Amino acid sequence: MCGIFCFISKTNSIEFGECVLQQCQHLLSNRGPDNVGTVTFDNRVLMCATVLWQQGSEITTQPVESDRFVLLFNGDLFIERGELSASDTQWLLEEIASAVTCLDDLANVFKGLKGPFSLILLDKCLRRVYFARDSLGRNSLLLGQSDEGFTIASVTGNTQMDVVEIPPSGIYYIDLNSDVNTINMLPWKRSENDDISPLNVNQKFLELPWMVKDEREIYFNYHQILHHTSSEGELFDYLLSNTIVAGLCDRLLKILGESVEERVLNTPSHCKQCMASKTSCKHSRVGVLFSGGIDCTILALLADRFVSSDVPICLLNVAFEKIIRPGNPNFKKADSTSSTEIDWDVPDRITGRSTWKELQQLRPAREWHFVEINVTRKELQNYKDRISNLVFPLKSVLDESLGAALWFASRGEGLVNNSYYKSTCRVMLLGSGADELFGGYSRHRVAFNRSFASKDSQPTEEEIQTGFSNLMTELDLDWNRLPSRNLARDDRIIGDHGVTPRTPYLQEDFISLVQSLEAEQRCYHPLGEGIGDKLTLRLCGYRLGLRTSATLRKRALQFGSRIADRKQNANDKSSFLGT
Repeated sequence: MCGIFCFISKTNSIEFGECVLQQCQHLLSNRGPDNVGTVTFDNRVLMCATVLWQQGSEITTQPVESDRFVLLFNGDLFIERGELSASDTQWLLEEIASAVTCLDDLANVFKGLKGPFSLILLDKCLRRVYFARDSLGRNSLLLGQSDEGFTIASVTGNTQMDVVEIPPSGIYYIDLNSDVNTINMLPWKRSENDDISPLNVNQKFLELPWMVKDEREIYFNYHQILHHTSSEGELFDYLLSNTIVAGLCDRLLKILGESVEERVLNTPSHCKQCMASKTSCKHSRVGVLFSGGIDCTILALLADRFVSSDVPICLLNVAFEKIIRPGNPNFKKADSTSSTEIDWDVPDRITGRSTWKELQQLRPAREWHFVEINVTRKELQNYKDRISNLVFPLKSVLDESLGAALWFASRGEGLVNNSYYKSTCRVMLLGSGADELFGGYSRHRVAFNRSFASKDSQPTEEEIQTGFSNLMTELDLDWNRLPSRNLARDDRIIGDHGVTPRTPYLQEDFISLVQSLEAEQRCYHPLGEGIGDKLTLRLCGYRLGLRTSATLRKRALQFGSRIADRKQNANDKSSFLGT
């Protein structure tokens, strides 16, 4: 993971860009503490990168440069590429340098990439600056505009420039030979949901091969095969006795296991603490954002297969002191209390501790560090401006809540067995995408139930089928807006601690398989919360031996950690993050 920055001047001077870089340099350096480098071009372009070493046998200094190209790259490429001693950045530059003579050639190189990335590429011959994010928008890239020029960066902090998150819609480029105010784009795909209006771009068209759904037909329907059973255990056993359902779970677990493997092993054998000396160590290098729910617990179990047995895995569990906000009658009366006087047993702490015990039973040889991260009101207030800088340009209540929760979780300071502990992890696994793929949100249940005439009587077959149709529409809507919802924000937040966020559920082959399933093959809401939502994923967990977490109800991180108030509108502008 890296922090990348590029300023493109409209005035034949990069002086303004140097000032902008100076203002956000500390944020970029937090993302890439291991190295920093800069390149300028023709007094029009300033490029800078800070590097967090995660790829290759040695640190690759960025920007990387050939006779024709200068590349800034932030991401992980999970593709077969022969020689692994070179970093992703160096490999990609060599691919571009050997294959690219025009935009179509560049598009063909990008079509073969898998994994999260954002990048900026200068073509010195054509005098063009290209920039892009992967089509899922897993890594951050912001665009700031001013009279002096464009700023493109992983993170900018609060600034007077007009800043937007660059939509992960395609390959953008600015031609230095023509009107620098014009941004052109070659889209990844045609979509009515892509909002590129802030960029005022000219468009062509590009299709990525992995976007095609898995063509293999899977014939089953939970509504048709389910019968009344006397307990949850018998229900799961009954469903897994169906060879088609069991086969699907096995396929999903195989691909997800491969996704976890490449995201766990694709990092040097040094923790944050031992990175400077480059000595191999037995400190924890991989952590899991851990609420105890089914999504993260499956990831923890799969990570156990690939992390050396003598290296701990961190389970990062965050809890907040009860927040009393302006407008609450008790706001002025609230007294600060020491952390020892606060009840930290928020919902996610209770479920996290319970599932941690289950992991200990299933994998007793593994040392699981259950890190209790407790955040007081005072500490949250102390870091308000820092979190605000990272969340920017987003400012909603939801961004406030999730941003703060992820920032403290990825910092990793807490208690392990009642003793102070500071996480040394360089990689943090997240369950992002699981709810969108498998129908885990309450709005999915609402969409399914919308067509039912009465809550007190059994729905008709026609109402059930209409419900599945409504649910599929909602799932598609959620999936299409996922890139604009949270992934870039999470990347900015977690990267501030020199930690790389990795999202195994958002692996391209896994997505392709799940997207080939109908709504009634992913979930079955008539079974109720904690069972019917994400039913197929719960069956995968059950197949791995999970019992407790397989039937836990979904809770959003902001509510499970107790940072957010359910009475607030998630889309309202946050007073915490500033005006």
